[in-house]
Amino acid sequence: MAITVVAVGGSSSDRVLAQQRPAARAADSGALDTIQIRQNVWVIFGAGGNVTVHVGEDGVILVDSGSEAMAEKTLEAVRAITKAPIRMIISTSADPEHVGGNDKVGASGVPINPDNFTDEERATVLAHENVLQRMSAPKNRNEKPAPTPMWPTETFTSRYRSFYVNDDAVQVIRQLGAVSDGDVIVHFRRADVIATGDIVDLRRFPVIDPAKGGSIQGELEALNRLLDLTVPPMPLVLKPGRTLVVPGHGRVSDYGELVDYRDMVTTIKDIIEDLVKKGMSVEQVKAANPTAGYRKRYGSDSGAWTTDMFVEAIYNGLKTAKPAGKTE
Repeated sequence: MAITVVAVGGSSSDRVLAQQRPAARAADSGALDTIQIRQNVWVIFGAGGNVTVHVGEDGVILVDSGSEAMAEKTLEAVRAITKAPIRMIISTSADPEHVGGNDKVGASGVPINPDNFTDEERATVLAHENVLQRMSAPKNRNEKPAPTPMWPTETFTSRYRSFYVNDDAVQVIRQLGAVSDGDVIVHFRRADVIATGDIVDLRRFPVIDPAKGGSIQGELEALNRLLDLTVPPMPLVLKPGRTLVVPGHGRVSDYGELVDYRDMVTTIKDIIEDLVKKGMSVEQVKAANPTAGYRKRYGSDSGAWTTDMFVEAIYNGLKTAKPAGKTE
């Protein structure tokens, strides 16, 4: 299998964004694209969700592992970057496109932390406690538990899970209630790279799934939190440097595109909120087309996540939200 590797170097971070080719494919239609965005950070596209690869003297740290169907190809893509052992996989949610490769990819590695529950040598899988809960005991009775080897081997519930690895300070930041109840953001501080999971999905409107704990309020809180962490380039100064943002799907972006995405979500939410205050039903709100101006870029009338589903999720979230200043 051919693997397309695009090395992004040079002193100007503009080249990082300009040289991205996540949509490109080699002659082999099954190839995965890989770009190098920092000296020791790569991103693999086409594995399901985007996979961030952080390499150093301690081994390989992955943010997400892609889908189960693409696990072998994901592993090949990692091996094309480095022969260093995979030590840890950080899962940004319980979504199958982000955790499906935990079994096969994790089995090829060695733990960064000893696992007291097993003698099996495999990479540590770190996630929020809610990811383990959702994978091991789904609340929806129609869903089956994920296979045990995909489960996290280490979980946390605190706001931050911070550690130092590969000469970099890594912060795994709890951001629950955006897309789901298990969302985290991964910040590589020295590399100045943030992996967002599906909180940012540049292909479409963000997936807000109330059945899995998601909400419009949580999504906007998460986007604003990302903006707090993201440093923009200095305007009118010929000095390189900016935080690079790796979304759950879509191209690597930066502060400017993150602002546009946050503003898009805020604008649509504000429009729907005004319509809710006027007493409109959800069908009337959909008919009013509150996503006009953004629908062509982010919307879809078919598939797993449609524009109508996005509007309905916001509508229901606003309808059930407590009025400001009121508590039970």
